[in-house]
Amino acid sequence: MCIHRFHNFQKKNFLIATFEPNKSKKMPGARVLLLLVACLLPSVYALKLRWEDYWEVAMYHTGLGYQCTFVDRPSQAVRQHLQDNLKGQERAVEAVVGAIEAWEFSRSSTNDRAPLVLAITGPTGTGKTEMSNLVAEALFKRKKKLPNSEKRVPSGLLIFRGEDFSDNFTNPITEYHTQIKTRLAEHLHHCSGKAVVVIDEVQKVIPHTLDVLMEAVSESSLFSYYKHGVTMNIDTANVIFVLVSDIGVGEMEQVMIQYDTREAIPTVQLERVVKAALDDQWKRLDFGKMIDQVIPFLPFEHQHIVDIIALKLHQLDENYRGKYWHRLWIEDSIADYMSRLDTVHYKVRSAVVNGKVKSSKVFAKYGARDVETGPIQLLKSKLLRYLRPFNPDAEIRISQDPNNKEISIVSCAQEDGKKKNSETSSVDEEDNVKFVDVSCVTKWSGRFE
Repeated sequence: MCIHRFHNFQKKNFLIATFEPNKSKKMPGARVLLLLVACLLPSVYALKLRWEDYWEVAMYHTGLGYQCTFVDRPSQAVRQHLQDNLKGQERAVEAVVGAIEAWEFSRSSTNDRAPLVLAITGPTGTGKTEMSNLVAEALFKRKKKLPNSEKRVPSGLLIFRGEDFSDNFTNPITEYHTQIKTRLAEHLHHCSGKAVVVIDEVQKVIPHTLDVLMEAVSESSLFSYYKHGVTMNIDTANVIFVLVSDIGVGEMEQVMIQYDTREAIPTVQLERVVKAALDDQWKRLDFGKMIDQVIPFLPFEHQHIVDIIALKLHQLDENYRGKYWHRLWIEDSIADYMSRLDTVHYKVRSAVVNGKVKSSKVFAKYGARDVETGPIQLLKSKLLRYLRPFNPDAEIRISQDPNNKEISIVSCAQEDGKKKNSETSSVDEEDNVKFVDVSCVTKWSGRFE
């Protein structure tokens, strides 16, 4: 039956879009793949999968098809993913989604296609680089494993780090140009022109290094490079370039302290002061005039740190279910308690008029970076040390005494003897109400110090 389906399947020209004429004859692997697909076709329909999706997956894993494929509705996917995983930057999320919506709209026209170039600026630890990664995760259907690592990243993500292009003494700028062009050309060729290219810590890049990308980010949307003595061109209209920096942070803080809430800050005023700071920096970087939109990332205040810790605690529960516990229950008050530990640093910024302090605000000095290295690390250490031996069926509860403010970690699980009896009990008794003996043990109590 498989052979019969294979011959019928081959007649339908499913390979026309993927292989050149007669190329499949020179590629026995392609014929084997086609035979495999024909044999599995009934199961594909049984699972109600679209044929296009199944074929795309098969071609991706064999390396014969597209390696970096966008999701069907890019802007919607980005909005949902950012709202689920990024806290304290609602205004920036709306700006990024709006820019991607306009870019997505233009991609449908051959006369209005151009790459999207975003400049994200803000203090340390406010989610700028994380935003770039999340955008790539939402845009691309699949992830790839990094070399010599178990870590997986979006298939179309390419990151340049500013510190790698900051030495003007040992590396001439022409060497930097060669490095950037080579990496970008290889990535775009591998991804058929679809990519999210992040340039992190732009403020560290020496002047004119990024000018090598001027052609790629221009309206011509072409990237030219040499290969084996021949000039090659790649269309960059399907690329999003993201420039990440901390330029304009002081100016942002001075605007923020003049208003009671973030929502009260006029967007135009905030963007104006940030754009002015960027323009001053861009005077030495011609690449700056190619920016489509500047997106400020505001400093975090205390409540934002609480929200971020709450998100991290929720992720901690989900990531280790079935391995260290069945569920990790954490009281709402724990996030606020952890946000006030000494490992989370804050700073005060004041607006001074005529020598007098007019208004003040408290900002997280290092943003969310303190969260992972401080309170979350402390909690993980306690859980690892005191929950041994781990019970994947246990319910773990973390609570705080309202009087002495001490934290308790309690593990509740069904007793072994009763568990065995319940497993061997008759199914006929399932209509009867059953009670199970559960044992709860305080594994640790005290303060995080």
